[in-house]
Amino acid sequence: MNVQNLKMFIKIVETGSISKAAELMSISQSALSQQLRVMELEIGARLFERNYNGVIPTDTGKIVYSHAMEITSSYDRMFLDISNSQNQNKTIHIIANPCVYSYALPCTLYHVKNNYPQYTLHMEVMTSQNIEEKITKGQADMGIIIGRPKDKNLSSKKVFTDRFCLVAGEKMQVPTRLSSEELYHYPLLMLDKNQKTRQLIDRSLIKSGIQISRLHILYTLESTESIKLSAINGFGLAFLPYMAIKKELYHKQLCIIDCPGLEFENDYYSIKRSNDVPASPESAKLIKYIEKILKDTIC
Repeated sequence: MNVQNLKMFIKIVETGSISKAAELMSISQSALSQQLRVMELEIGARLFERNYNGVIPTDTGKIVYSHAMEITSSYDRMFLDISNSQNQNKTIHIIANPCVYSYALPCTLYHVKNNYPQYTLHMEVMTSQNIEEKITKGQADMGIIIGRPKDKNLSSKKVFTDRFCLVAGEKMQVPTRLSSEELYHYPLLMLDKNQKTRQLIDRSLIKSGIQISRLHILYTLESTESIKLSAINGFGLAFLPYMAIKKELYHKQLCIIDCPGLEFENDYYSIKRSNDVPASPESAKLIKYIEKILKDTIC
């Protein structure tokens, strides 16, 4: 069993799908399935079970996943430390949730490179839950997630706040102001329930007196971008973060629907392991700099 097989296995667990993992790793699904079978033969047990959404790890698979995260983390950090010791060009590994990665960090990185040209920022995107797991395992220097981390062993700092807006596409016939009761009569586009952003939206709606079961949720999707495109096409209303829709509001592809009592915000946090010691004081200074400027450099 080699490190690449373990990374392949981790990717299947994180995506819950062999086909999605194969696509992300730029290999064929049949080749990935063959590698998985070899790994199962080597371990002597099945690592995944199929369900209606894709695959989930067996009890043995969960054990392998835990150790695979530690092994691959140590392996990657070894090469990163070697690279940093041999070159002046240092690397900081940052993982961000999809919204922050797509709509906040691109402009922040420009400022970082201007002030820290000797550093390379290695960026990854994944769900907040997976980011917590990666940071806990020491697989990155810094994570940026929505909401506070669940793991109390992680050090966290609020870096910015973004409001969620109820929006509609220009093709959709809907008043610019709705009451909470009227909201039940319009189709709504939402993220999948297993996503932390969706869970925070549901929590805010319930706190505002909305009965989730009464909402006419047309369908759920896996990404903010796909929700936004569906809303632009007039398929339904959507709750979207302001940072994701600024351009579409400017070009009048989307408009904000005023719904009194349903204004809510979500906080974004930087996270790292509490016991992590940065490779150098300069690295620690860079991470603090990113935390400081993020809210003012959102694209």
